[in-house]
Amino acid sequence: MSHIRLPLIVTWGLVVLWFLLDVSGLVSGGPFNINWTIPAAAAWISVISLRAGRGYGGFLSAVMLYTAGVRLLIVLLSVLGKTAELEGEYFTWGRNVLFGLVIPHVVVWPIVTFIAGTVLWPAAALVLRRGRVSYRGAAMGVVVILLLVFIGLPYLISITYTGGVGPRRKAQNTPADYGLAYEEVTLTTSDGLNLAAWYIPNASGRGTVIYCHGHTNHRGQMLEQAAFLHENGYSGLLFDFRRHGDSEGDLTTFGYYEWRDAQAALRHVVDERGEEGPVILWGVSMGAATALLTATEEPEYDAVIAESSYYAASETLRSDLSRIFGLPKNPFGFLTGTITELRVGIKIDSLDLGRAVAGLGETAVLLVGGSADRRMPLSNNERLFERIPGARKEIYVAEGATHGDIWEMDREAYAEKVLAFLEKSGSSDDLESPARDGASDDPETSAGDGASDESR
Repeated sequence: MSHIRLPLIVTWGLVVLWFLLDVSGLVSGGPFNINWTIPAAAAWISVISLRAGRGYGGFLSAVMLYTAGVRLLIVLLSVLGKTAELEGEYFTWGRNVLFGLVIPHVVVWPIVTFIAGTVLWPAAALVLRRGRVSYRGAAMGVVVILLLVFIGLPYLISITYTGGVGPRRKAQNTPADYGLAYEEVTLTTSDGLNLAAWYIPNASGRGTVIYCHGHTNHRGQMLEQAAFLHENGYSGLLFDFRRHGDSEGDLTTFGYYEWRDAQAALRHVVDERGEEGPVILWGVSMGAATALLTATEEPEYDAVIAESSYYAASETLRSDLSRIFGLPKNPFGFLTGTITELRVGIKIDSLDLGRAVAGLGETAVLLVGGSADRRMPLSNNERLFERIPGARKEIYVAEGATHGDIWEMDREAYAEKVLAFLEKSGSSDDLESPARDGASDDPETSAGDGASDESR
């Protein structure tokens, strides 16, 4: 402990100073950040260890002990800042204590310290001892780093996407909060999972809409949409996908198995409720992709509203790795995809909606997207539109909307479009009408919805 005392005291002083500057609002970011002490301290401790005659193992134990001391102080100050409601940005953990506090300081930063130390120690040893040390430990450290970067990191991303860690989000409201009578029901999938669901009956008999929420969300995500369509005569069924909300299941598969969940919803509506009118799927993000996949397997669906769907899961994964994690698409796209396939038992290439939607037949489809959606860009819908057969397909663009917020940002026009689409798809005399209001079939020349889009 004595050989890291001075680096530890100096760093503690910097941490406290940074805390005071952070919570006072005097500094936010800038050229100095407490995280830059990691490589500096690793270099400092490597010099101390080499002068004390310690090898790589002694240095590694010292630098990890130093890291534990620093991170413990940061955690304590973060708890103080959060509970005292101080206005700091660095010393906080956002909404999730597991991902915002525990994992960064207990897992991520120790790994970063280990990598920084392993890279710096051989250089320090070469300068101070002129090679008269054993590099075996450092060589093993490099191997561990490679495993962490090319196996551990893709594995961590994989379990994050498939729901292997972290709490579930659950609905805080019910249909009753919207003045709707409803029933709590349980759906059973063809592979034996029980799914939590709400059934909202409507005596008007215009049909039933099955709502499919997005990834990491829950059945409450589309309650406002369900209330709106209930006012317009439609029954509704909202359910939690597997490994979401109150449903069973351990893993999320982006639609690969979730189509069985939507299939179970269809069977409940048709077989148990005796629905003879149209049955419509309305999904958001992963729910939109699942709705399209389900409609290719279940011709009993009359129409699909797909909001912000991916085109191919592998394509979205590679985009997320670059946009969110700052990782190169290759080789991390291949590594993360392969690990996910092995863990979950799926084939990501099968989640290619561009290929799947060719089997939709005469199912009516409304593709919805936000012009500012970076995760699921409008090009997804344009390409899907080209692959969907028949004339009963439309595209609607919400100007300025991003991912998952189209209903909130464009409610009036979106709601009007949904009603017009459902009325059109429920008739048989409009099969030869143009695909879009006043637009050609080419999404490159007209990606919107005619005059209604321009009027916004």
